[in-house]
Amino acid sequence: MSNCVVYVGGLSEAASDYQLRGLLEAYGTVVHVCIIRYRGNQKSAGYGFVQLGSHEEAMRAVAALDGTKLGDNRLRLFVTNGLER
Repeated sequence: MSNCVVYVGGLSEAASDYQLRGLLEAYGTVVHVCIIRYRGNQKSAGYGFVQLGSHEEAMRAVAALDGTKLGDNRLRLFVTNGLER
């Protein structure tokens, strides 16, 4: 099994790693979650990365969640390894 990283954009300032993990674990094994945060206040910069257990799981998550809304924000997801977008 080869891990695959998914970019997730459109997150709110209050988004948490736990929330993002919960959103994507329905599509496969979540290996790691990292929301990028502003240094000064630790609020979400609006995007993060989720490492899933396989390319197939990552593509399933992207197909299901890209363009959907989370709260007031529309999510943008894509696989970051350059294989597909």
